Amino acid sequence: MAGMYSDAVRLRCRDPRRAGSWPDGTRDVGTGDRGSLESGAWAQVQVHVVGATGLIDDARFRVFGCSAAVASASYVADAVVGVAARASGLPDADAVADALALPADKRAMAALATEAVRAAVADWEVRAGLGTRVSGLEGR
Repeated sequence: MAGMYSDAVRLRCRDPRRAGSWPDGTRDVGTGDRGSLESGAWAQVQVHVVGATGLIDDARFRVFGCSAAVASASYVADAVVGVAARASGLPDADAVADALALPADKRAMAALATEAVRAAVADWEVRAGLGTRVSGLEGR
């Protein structure tokens, strides 16, 4: 791993900030996941949104996969805190991959994490009565 991954990836693997999850049914939380254990990479991101402001005030993640998957999910969970859930401020896969200097063959892990956070926001919108489930975007 030392030669393959950037310092940013190694740091997030050694100290993955925001790792964990809230229990099912926790108020004001949306949950999204992408990938599968069978495919070798799975990421779940949860967002806690303050109803009055619509701001994401906390996020958590769980992940199964390589170092790039762990680093991407950790980065995304950090990046969405303070962002308006219904705005376009959610990180995109290219920005995450660039920030972590992911090798070309690992950039899909950034997409996995960003798709999971978008699914989490969509799930929160449904739970808050602000949206409808769209096939492929629902949390779980």
